Amino acid sequence: MAGRTPKNTVEDWVEAALRTLVDEGIAGVKVDRLASRLGVTRGGFYHHFRDRDHLLDLVLEQWEKTCRFLPDTPPPSKPAEAVAWLEMAADRLIEGDGYDYQLDLAVREWARSEKRAEWAIERADRERLDMLRKFFEAIGYDDAHATIRARVFYYHQVGYYAIGVHQSVAERRRSATLYIEILCGEEQLRLARAGSIKARRPAAAA
Repeated sequence: MAGRTPKNTVEDWVEAALRTLVDEGIAGVKVDRLASRLGVTRGGFYHHFRDRDHLLDLVLEQWEKTCRFLPDTPPPSKPAEAVAWLEMAADRLIEGDGYDYQLDLAVREWARSEKRAEWAIERADRERLDMLRKFFEAIGYDDAHATIRARVFYYHQVGYYAIGVHQSVAERRRSATLYIEILCGEEQLRLARAGSIKARRPAAAA
């Protein structure tokens, strides 16, 4: 019937595309396949989107907006509060609260073959690394050490997902404290929690 309201919303199509991206890769994100997944005809797609490229732009936009590796707010400048911020971030990663690692990996795989996804990954990585660098500066590392520590922390976590380590939430919780101490520096964390840091340090605490 002419003028009939489409059954599915833009959000439904984008969500179906995100799930298909995880399940099948970017090659599977096709209009016919998404319509079948939603139980509608492909004609409904064009009520919402100019073309497939339009959908893919919205898919990346949704990924950047909702797949958050770190809290949206930057780490506090006070050392003890910055440590609490990182512990909260680690807890979110363990629980999968706000961060879908399977989707993140699917977008990274997509980025190997298409520039728009590559640019989106680059933006996300810059943002995440910058937040982590600010955390390490807050607990007393100079800029050079903070930058490298941020990379080690981030690359370690992304690599954990990329190689497919299988651990229960309980197992991850048990090892989280030791991981944080190793990646951040046990002595530096102790000083930060105690509020004993008075100035930026020229060298990292081992």
